[in-house]
Amino acid sequence: MASERTEAPTPKRLHDARQKGNVSRSQELVSAGALLAALIGLRLAGPGIWEDLAVIMREGLQQPVNEELTPSSALGLGQHAAAQGMLALAPLLAIVVLAGVVLNVAQTGLVLSGAGLSPKFSRVNPAAGMKRLLGMDGLVNLGKAVAKMAIVAVVVWMTMSAQLAEIAALGQLSIGAATARAAQFSFDVGLRAAIVLLVLAALDYGWQRRRYLQQLRMTKEEVRQELKESDGDPQIKAAIRRRRQSLLNRMIAAVPKADVVVTNPTHYAVALQYDPLAMGAPIVIAKGERLVAQRIKEVARKAGVPVLEEPPLARALYAAVPIGHPVPANLYRAVAEVLAWVYSLRARTRRAPAWQGAK
Repeated sequence: MASERTEAPTPKRLHDARQKGNVSRSQELVSAGALLAALIGLRLAGPGIWEDLAVIMREGLQQPVNEELTPSSALGLGQHAAAQGMLALAPLLAIVVLAGVVLNVAQTGLVLSGAGLSPKFSRVNPAAGMKRLLGMDGLVNLGKAVAKMAIVAVVVWMTMSAQLAEIAALGQLSIGAATARAAQFSFDVGLRAAIVLLVLAALDYGWQRRRYLQQLRMTKEEVRQELKESDGDPQIKAAIRRRRQSLLNRMIAAVPKADVVVTNPTHYAVALQYDPLAMGAPIVIAKGERLVAQRIKEVARKAGVPVLEEPPLARALYAAVPIGHPVPANLYRAVAEVLAWVYSLRARTRRAPAWQGAK
């Protein structure tokens, strides 16, 4: 049926949706990628961060105890410690933020649209919210969340099962060694879980992309209407073609009236007409290039109009003089020489029969 959305979205429809901020994006991919980047960043910068936090802790514990602790002094100590802590965590936070930005841009490119900032009542409407939660999209999202949790739980359980003996032996180690081993074990579990989440998020992105393209599918009538709007009405285009053909036919019909046709010889042809009594200067009555030029020369030869090869003059006339306009003054001399040749050719042609009879 004509109303069924069976056609893939056109580039224009995709562009319009993008301008409105409607793009294909998986938030799961951003979250999983940021988590993986955080774990890798923690592994690389973790020792330095740990040392910086330890320094902050020692400085806090080494504060003089003989000073009276007041609310203002406690607030100052807390602000100083918080600032130092944020400075220590800055590399890790920068890695997470950079990963989120890169993953967002990688999915959609740089999208600058204010359409998403406009207020919409449906976002705060409880009925619309319940419909989203209890509708098909809500059920699909719930199913994905449950499946994701189940798969991650299986991965964590398998990782812990393989290292139960080492976990049980942590109590026999020193505090430092046990802490380092527990940190390593936690990192291994987190890394495997993050990788699994990233794979699931990549699958989710593919599903989101397919769903996005399905939502933008078009009917055959919409495709035809868009083509009409972008390329113009076919009836108007046909009328323009008919008008162009009519002008071409009238131009070709004027070629037999020319005094001479100047050619390139193959690329350009310009037909000139000159009546000393009615015209102040020779007029270009027809011109064309390639196939049109060949047509002009063909018609001229059939009509007995002289055809002269003068490439520089032909190019200059074609570029400078519109049809129906006189030759400019800077080309008078060259055109006069051509017309002189035409007049001498006509004079020889008129004298030829008398000369042949005398012979």
